[in-house]
Amino acid sequence: MNDVRTYHVFGRKSYPQPLTLVGRVDIEADAGLKEAALKLAGVDGWVELVAIPASSITPVIARGEPV
Repeated sequence: MNDVRTYHVFGRKSYPQPLTLVGRVDIEADAGLKEAALKLAGVDGWVELVAIPASSITPVIARGEPV
């Protein structure tokens, strides 16, 4: 069975900018993460791209939950 993992990719094109969500990629294990992120974001202009495993994200407020 394939071990597919979802990553959320964030990036910035200059250091004064905050990291912003570029999109998400689904890959098998960690193989090809860099290539998948670059395919999603494009290769030009980025000074930083980071990928965060979706499994590491902890909801603080769940959808539909009162604040």
